[in-house]
Amino acid sequence: MNALDSQRIEFPCTHCGRKLSETVRKIKTNPAIRCAGCGQVHQVDARQFASQIKQVEQALAKLQRTLGGLR
Repeated sequence: MNALDSQRIEFPCTHCGRKLSETVRKIKTNPAIRCAGCGQVHQVDARQFASQIKQVEQALAKLQRTLGGLR
């Protein structure tokens, strides 16, 4: 588990507009998100999602190193 796994990602259902919210961990393990309002299933591109999460993690690590160097 990494630091981002517990973070929530929110986006609107493209069918009914209801706000959907899932954790990064849930999206990693099950990229199919069902809207509780209308039942529409939204499929997250797991490969692209993993790539983007990795980029964010690398940016956070770089920021931590930079901030550590300021002490």
